Amino acid sequence: MEKIWAPWRVKYITRKRPFKCIFCQKPKEKRDKKNFIIQRTKTAFSMLNIFPYNTCHLLVAPYRHIKDLRGLRQSEL
Repeated sequence: MEKIWAPWRVKYITRKRPFKCIFCQKPKEKRDKKNFIIQRTKTAFSMLNIFPYNTCHLLVAPYRHIKDLRGLRQSEL
């Protein structure tokens, strides 16, 4: 496999980052447009990737912080 080179990502990769989980922090900020959160439900939210490798790259995550997908409740699935 060839390496993917995307120079526009360098600023994002090399920036100083907070030690907070973005999937816990971003929904709490209540700045959905700025954080690219496009949908909220009672148990989860949908967020766009700022630097996607493919078009329509979407993340769906539960609000509850868990270490393994097998720990999701039925309502979160």
